[in-house]
Amino acid sequence: MRGSRIGRDGGAAAVLVILWLPVLLAVVSLVVNLGNLLVDRARLQASADLAALAAVQSVDWDAMAEGDVRLVEELADLEARDYSMANVQSLMDVDPEEIFVWIVNASTDDPTPHPVTGGTLEHPTVILRLRAPGPGGLLTAAFGGVSMEAEADASIRPRE
Repeated sequence: MRGSRIGRDGGAAAVLVILWLPVLLAVVSLVVNLGNLLVDRARLQASADLAALAAVQSVDWDAMAEGDVRLVEELADLEARDYSMANVQSLMDVDPEEIFVWIVNASTDDPTPHPVTGGTLEHPTVILRLRAPGPGGLLTAAFGGVSMEAEADASIRPRE
């Protein structure tokens, strides 16, 4: 009697595996794609941070010799864009979709509002916003493409 019952239920497990396998594969694919998205987002943020730090080194040395700490705006903008492009291409293997750069030559005597957050800037600052395409895969197929953004600020501050 027991032997005949085992023989009748033998195919039920195979049917369940066949029915749930596509769901399992879709979930695993989604987890892998979300992991790739998080890694690429961290790489984009690192690219923005590095580019802002490179750009803020474009100090106007002649003005500094006279006691005025300022950035050379054209050079800082060029450095930010060049480093952004190079970093995104090397870290993510894509071209950035947009690069926004703001150079603010603020000082404690002449504070300036932050162009993005609205806060007060009291030092020369480079503000950078990058937008780049996210990783492909299931997310791209489901949502028609994913873009990521990262923002970074770097300032020249006196020693305290």
